[in-house]
Amino acid sequence: MTNAVIVSTARTGLARSWRGAFNMTHGATMGGHAVQHAVARAKLAPEDVDDVLIGCALPEGATGSNIARQ
Repeated sequence: MTNAVIVSTARTGLARSWRGAFNMTHGATMGGHAVQHAVARAKLAPEDVDDVLIGCALPEGATGSNIARQ
């Protein structure tokens, strides 16, 4: 691959971690949903995606390490 392009983005919602509806959902699961919806929004087949970049702005708890590796 010689060119890199951004075809879609997605993010998880912000919420109070201990009071939110997703407080017991692992960060890797939330990230998986974000990737799934970004790919669908771009109208791509999952096998057409070569690479995904994932970031974590406020890492804590079980997602405190490199969330993309989980």
